[in-house]
Amino acid sequence: MDGSILKHVPLFAELANAELEIVAAASRRKRYPKGSIVFHEGDHGDYLCVILSGRVKVSLLGTHGQEAIVRILERLDFLGEIALIDEAPRSATVIAIEPTEVLEIAREPFWTLVRQQPTIALKVMTQLARALRRADEQIRTLSMFDVHGRVLRCLLLMAMDKGQTARSRMLLRPRPSVAEIARMVGCKRETVSRSMKTLRATGYISDVERGLAVEQRAIRQFFLPSLQNLAPVADRIDREAS
Repeated sequence: MDGSILKHVPLFAELANAELEIVAAASRRKRYPKGSIVFHEGDHGDYLCVILSGRVKVSLLGTHGQEAIVRILERLDFLGEIALIDEAPRSATVIAIEPTEVLEIAREPFWTLVRQQPTIALKVMTQLARALRRADEQIRTLSMFDVHGRVLRCLLLMAMDKGQTARSRMLLRPRPSVAEIARMVGCKRETVSRSMKTLRATGYISDVERGLAVEQRAIRQFFLPSLQNLAPVADRIDREAS
């Protein structure tokens, strides 16, 4: 593949053209239809995935059909780095939630490049640190908030990942489905649907074109101070909300 596409991937943004070609030569593109499995929990982890288009969900699946969505990732996000580091099996199942194309980068060429370019290792470490902080906040959300707080914090985390703000609001596009939110907050779909209706009526969230807006009162109450440690966008939101 052409290494030029990798210039737009934050993980590789600082590489020279020759280094990008090395990555390209060690990688392959794969397409996944909506609903298909990118990889299963327990699979051997011998490559890093970069999402070129589409969206995927990172899920933990139970033996009786239960599903807990850990995170939703989209274009230019990367995943699979944990298995590359510790050489253990995949820790979650990744499922395409729309037609998706990924770039698979094999383990050995990737680590050869890391040894030559330590900045890549720093970016991977930063990603892992954010994942740990995010896991802490997910535990806090599930253990310390009612359903309305769970839903709002879930929406805030998803909006934070996209880094979209407008007039003291956090924007979330495309609009997540009620089923996705339910699997992220550990509630029934009907419960989340009722909660969303209440949050709209009380001005915590509102509908915008192709998405949702999380309003300033929700940001003040549920984003600050704990979630602000997860995202560079937090400082800007705090200033706009002042």
